[in-house]
Amino acid sequence: MTVLDPPRPVFRRKRFLLPFGVSAGLALVGVVALFAGGTVALPFQAVTVVRALMASKADFFNDGEVRRILMSKGIQVHLTDSGGSLEISRDKADSFDFVMPSGQVTARRIHDELGGTLFYPFTTPLVVAAFREYADALGPGGVATPRSEGSLYYRLDMAAFVELTRSHTTWAALGTGLGNANQVIAQSPDPCRAYSGAAYLGLVAFALNGKRTPTAADAAEVAARVRPLFEVEGQFGAGIGRTFFAPDGRTFAPVGVVYEHQYLAYQIRTKQETGAVDASRVLLYPDAHHHTEPWLIAFSEAGERVGRLLDTDPDLRRRALELGFRLGRAGSASLGDVLAGRGIEEPDPGAGGTETFLPRSEDLAAMIGEVARCPSGVPL
Repeated sequence: MTVLDPPRPVFRRKRFLLPFGVSAGLALVGVVALFAGGTVALPFQAVTVVRALMASKADFFNDGEVRRILMSKGIQVHLTDSGGSLEISRDKADSFDFVMPSGQVTARRIHDELGGTLFYPFTTPLVVAAFREYADALGPGGVATPRSEGSLYYRLDMAAFVELTRSHTTWAALGTGLGNANQVIAQSPDPCRAYSGAAYLGLVAFALNGKRTPTAADAAEVAARVRPLFEVEGQFGAGIGRTFFAPDGRTFAPVGVVYEHQYLAYQIRTKQETGAVDASRVLLYPDAHHHTEPWLIAFSEAGERVGRLLDTDPDLRRRALELGFRLGRAGSASLGDVLAGRGIEEPDPGAGGTETFLPRSEDLAAMIGEVARCPSGVPL
């Protein structure tokens, strides 16, 4: 008879130790990552669902990193798309925990009508984005001037740009090799729905009116002169940003009105993914600039909590910079630090020193109604 050694315990066998060791190591790494990220207790903490209404600034709250940071604080923001910032006031804004219009004109009207607690987390200038060959086509006449050779940023003479549209000049007629026979315009979002569209209308009116803000006395007359410049576009789109930054953006929106943060976020993302910025897309800063302020208007304690976090939480403020926003009502040089750290040229939107002041709410509404003929009226 042969005496056999007893079998080794299963936990001492190689076929067990190797898979178990790898699995245990991965589990340990995961636990350390959860502790480091502050999310290890998430399954055991209460989550507050905060209802919010907004338009383009939904991109901020839809960002994966922003959602992770808020979730680590026990907050989940449930978003409702208003379709456009100017339409927020139609939707019983105070039935939400907070609303976030893209600009101060709409926000002020909502706050005057419904109250609420105000927060001013970040700002972003209104700009004109263009493919480089279109920006360069405006160069010979001094309409658009690059900061330096190869720069991502140009200065736009708004009065001269508006005059090109008024004179029915086409891109092809500029004599720089563009085959685009369309009239020279910057495609604008719908002024009846989007704050960016309404603000751009105000910016054009400011330039056409000798850099003077239209008043009740001359708003109708200025609007009549502005209207043909917008009729060229035909049907307005709800937003230009996504079209412009799409792979075939040159075909559908070679020049369009966007927010600065949309462009900077695109370049930060492109640099991270490819190692270089997209030099074919550039920004034109109007010589009379307009900074938009996306106010957060809170109607509940949960909404106020989100507003306070946007104002004070270092992780959320850092992420706002990484998404191209400027912090606070006066802007922040920290955005330059974020761009410099990634090797991206920093813009200078206020180089001209002139600020475009929009007409009073009722005067702007009258101008929008005259120019765009909003089918449901202008909610300003």
